[in-house]
Amino acid sequence: MSGGRVNDIDDGTKKQKSRAKRGSAPDTATGIGEAELLEKEERRRIDECWRMIFKKFFLLLLRRIMPSLAEDVDGSREVVFLEREMEDLTVYIDGDRQVADILARVPTRSGRDVWLLLHAEIQGPGGGDLPTRMFCYNSTLRVTHLKEKSDIADVVSCAVLTAKRPSAEEDRYLRESYGNRMLYEYPMLKLWELDADALEESDNPFDWALCAGKRALEGGRDERLKLDYLKGFIDKLDAKGWTHDEKLAIFRLTDTLLHPKSPELRKSYDDFREERRKEGKTVLLSIVEERAQERGEKIGEKRGEKRGEKRGEKRGEKRGATMKALAVAARMLDRGEPREKILDYVEISPKELDKLIESRRN
Repeated sequence: MSGGRVNDIDDGTKKQKSRAKRGSAPDTATGIGEAELLEKEERRRIDECWRMIFKKFFLLLLRRIMPSLAEDVDGSREVVFLEREMEDLTVYIDGDRQVADILARVPTRSGRDVWLLLHAEIQGPGGGDLPTRMFCYNSTLRVTHLKEKSDIADVVSCAVLTAKRPSAEEDRYLRESYGNRMLYEYPMLKLWELDADALEESDNPFDWALCAGKRALEGGRDERLKLDYLKGFIDKLDAKGWTHDEKLAIFRLTDTLLHPKSPELRKSYDDFREERRKEGKTVLLSIVEERAQERGEKIGEKRGEKRGEKRGEKRGEKRGATMKALAVAARMLDRGEPREKILDYVEISPKELDKLIESRRN
């Protein structure tokens, strides 16, 4: 990427009766059903992956949604993500606490900075009125920070919508009362309006992230179709000349959005990855480590319970421990640690380390 560097400086529950109707048993400690907990965890992972994409490919995102600001970026200075200020940026709509996703300090050629607030609407029609939230976010920043900091030229906002909003909701904030009229508009990127095939043909990694989101929308509840999309993405990712970290970020998001839930299709996906491994193709270890550790422990526990012995559980624990060790080794390689130090610190064999290094080169 060109044009600026990016730096992350800090890198009413429902009643149990209604949950019973949905078929999920409530958690005795929290009062939340198991299905609801799983859904909440999945949404958290999706949110986390999108935020990682927005930060990693921030300037590419800017070129798509706010090209005029992208043109004005001072490439000699860093974009800084303001984590502490983000924590203070909380508004309340209809009594519910609302928090934006990213607040960035964007350097411009004028020598002054623009504070950009990005809100990603991941969950669909929830969260209250979006234009009202965007107006409140922007107004809060202006009142809190703009007048106090002479090096800030302006506060601007934009929104990325990965799921459709209610049809009656406006695309702008408009308030009229007794002769007063307040209008606030902001740029929006609506995922469902994009052409998935054109995004997939792009050499821009952020376009591929958008394509993954669009494919997830197209797939809907058809897990087999989404698995086909996921396999195709992985095969085509090999040919891209992006860095390992860029490919990893794209893969994490794609896998999170399209990963199958049914046991049959999960097995098909596992077989697909194993075949790639046998063919010497790249298998991104970080996501595989997470999946393998979870499945290894579960398989081990189930086998141990069924046979009345601990053999299966130990196998699962051993596999999970190996994948965890590989993840630690990968982080040490990222920091430039020597091979000897890694082998001395992490319990993996030289052969396993060599295989990890080779996979990162591909």
